[in-house]
Amino acid sequence: MATKNFSKIALLVLALTLGCSNANAEKTDVFSLGSQISKDFMRGFDASTVDFLEENGAAYFDEQGQKQDIFKILKAHGVSHVRLRIWHDSSKNDEAGDNNLERTIRAAKRAKVQGMALLLDFHYSDTWADPGNQRRPSAWDGASTIEELSKNVHDYTKHVLLEMKNAGACPDMVQLGNEINPGFCTTLSDGSKPAFSVSSWDNDDEGNENLAALLSAASSAVREVNPEIKRMIHLASANVNGWTDLSWWFDRIEFDDYELVGLSWYPFENHGTLADLRSNISKLKKSKNKDVLVVETSWPWTFDKSGKDSQSNYVWYDKGIEAASRLSDSKNSALKNVSFTKWKGKKCVAASVENQAAVLAAVMEAAEQAGGCGVFYWGGDWICDPAGKIDNNWENQALFDLEGKCLPSMRVFSSGSR
Repeated sequence: MATKNFSKIALLVLALTLGCSNANAEKTDVFSLGSQISKDFMRGFDASTVDFLEENGAAYFDEQGQKQDIFKILKAHGVSHVRLRIWHDSSKNDEAGDNNLERTIRAAKRAKVQGMALLLDFHYSDTWADPGNQRRPSAWDGASTIEELSKNVHDYTKHVLLEMKNAGACPDMVQLGNEINPGFCTTLSDGSKPAFSVSSWDNDDEGNENLAALLSAASSAVREVNPEIKRMIHLASANVNGWTDLSWWFDRIEFDDYELVGLSWYPFENHGTLADLRSNISKLKKSKNKDVLVVETSWPWTFDKSGKDSQSNYVWYDKGIEAASRLSDSKNSALKNVSFTKWKGKKCVAASVENQAAVLAAVMEAAEQAGGCGVFYWGGDWICDPAGKIDNNWENQALFDLEGKCLPSMRVFSSGSR
């Protein structure tokens, strides 16, 4: 009896000891996961909307709640590169950002003062350019030959870069278009069909050759201004009938005058899994002998209706359900820190500051594992304006809260000793 009681007591003590040990076990600090990534890895942030938002009353604050220049906040958190988009004539639309040359130069100079490198993103449009929308600027609608359109592209690219160079804000890298899977300037400014094809999706010699001509015109303009500027081809990752390899695009377009391949990869878009991204980066790096990086990614810190504007969040629970299957990569350690919830009985990636950090860290880890050289966060600056006059469906994905205070997820950009 005594022996039996002693055994029970021993087991109880052991259980309590193990319980205390587990309770006291150090919990992973998701905000420091970026410190495991090489210091040479580009830690980028798209700050394209900053100037426009500040003009409309928005402000940015550090983690202690002190108002501060956002570029100082970025630098203090380890951001090494800033990305800025530019539209040809932004007065042609009322979209948020108004990314004209003057705004771009102002923001670029602020980034340069903080010692951050600059990636300039030419949209070659008066508005947003992406795989579903590549409208040429209205000023170029009259170009009736590929030679005329190529001259427009060349002269405009050179003009912008010379203005930025003269202002002391010369880019270190330049995107020759934004998400140009179908090409760029593929339609007239009103969306109608032009006199000739410049589309890689037409899968014909004319479209492929003309797109190569536009890229060559843009690339030569960059070289003429500063041959040290690196040039990038930017595509959106895609999952077409289960096929995520983008090699087809580069095999189709006879153009090789660039150094970088940039990819967009969002867990809530049809971009394949995180493992697919890793595989794609590795294949492109080896087959094309170019440096590859992710220039757009993001995740929300809340699913709640946020901000004073009238728009709903672009990423909500339905997108969280889609992301649950895409945040998949057995070789990715950061993914172990991603938490899930349930929505209408389905597994859903949770929206939280911790998950925002974990997802960003997972993308960084996947890119580095595949030989990629960097990751840029998109929309991290897109907070609400105080009056709610500017439509915004992205504020829940910013790296700042609704009042503009820096979130702890920004710390993922900080580098360690490796």
